[in-house]
Amino acid sequence: MSDTTETNAALAKRLGVTFPILSDADLSTIRAYGVEHVGKDIALPATVVVNADGTVRWVYVGDRPADRPLLPDVLRVIEGA
Repeated sequence: MSDTTETNAALAKRLGVTFPILSDADLSTIRAYGVEHVGKDIALPATVVVNADGTVRWVYVGDRPADRPLLPDVLRVIEGA
C-alpha cells in the first residue's frame, strides 16, 4: 500500500526536509511509469535523474525493495548532467 499524504507529511517534518513528499494512493503514477511491484500495491524502487530543463538523464529501476543504485553511480550521473 502506498503511503498516505499524512504519513508523508509527518516523514518530511521528522526529516526536516523543505519539499513535499508526494503520495500515489491510487497507484496511477506508479502504473503509468511501469514501476508497480505487482501484487504488492507499491512501486519498485526507482531513481530518476532529471536536468533543470526537464530532460531525463538517467533511470534506474530495481527488481526488489532493497535494489537501489549505489550513491557513487548516482553522483557520477549528476556530475555529468
